[in-house]
Amino acid sequence: MTTMGERWNRGDSKNHMILAQIEEWFHSGLAGIRAGSVAYRSLVVQPKVVGDLTHVKGSYRTPQGMARTEWTRGDGRFRLTVTVPTNTTAEVRVPTLGGRPGPTPDRATFTGVDGGYAVYRVPSGMYTFSTSTR
Repeated sequence: MTTMGERWNRGDSKNHMILAQIEEWFHSGLAGIRAGSVAYRSLVVQPKVVGDLTHVKGSYRTPQGMARTEWTRGDGRFRLTVTVPTNTTAEVRVPTLGGRPGPTPDRATFTGVDGGYAVYRVPSGMYTFSTSTR
């Protein structure tokens, strides 16, 4: 078999992905790490804050190195830490959750608020962003 079967008896399959791509949703949805260009030379980091989750930590190995995100929310604050690999840039979209963006980290450029996200451009490195939701 070349796909996940649709039946317990390993019978016929119509090549449905079913839930085999859940790992992709963890990386691109919850952790928010996705390619912004070919070969991950640029990234888009846009974590999705869903349900009652209060903490997510994720990483993805790109051709340039490890991209990482970690976010927490609680006590009227949202905090996102992002690691952008060497020779890579990123657009970081920080959920405002109805609040206002915190201070802009060193070497980051704030470009505005778009659809409930504070948007920043960053070169490689490690950054921590925050939002006050109170």
